[in-house]
Amino acid sequence: MVSYGVAKARAMASKRNWNEEEYTSKATINWADNDYEYELEIDNEDMDEDFEAWIEKHAEELAREDAEANGTTFEELIGISYEYDYIDDDEVFDRDYADWAESEWEFRTGR
Repeated sequence: MVSYGVAKARAMASKRNWNEEEYTSKATINWADNDYEYELEIDNEDMDEDFEAWIEKHAEELAREDAEANGTTFEELIGISYEYDYIDDDEVFDRDYADWAESEWEFRTGR
């Protein structure tokens, strides 16, 4: 079994841009009815790489659903903006290592 420190050192050595990668964290769809402009914010909770493409494809549909929920009528899609955040490789590593250690323990104890 590999210790936490050794495993993390290996992971960091194999990835030169540790804690430097970005992902799209949120999209804001701006749309309007006859009288007002609205903002619909959608979070990328799963850190999906195809998030921006999915938003572009479904923006009008999402705006229409938001208009219905607000009791108004969708007239025009004004634009889409995105916010970005850094991927926390330390958190991802800790989660993956904990899962690996638990499965290793279960394998060794026969659970």
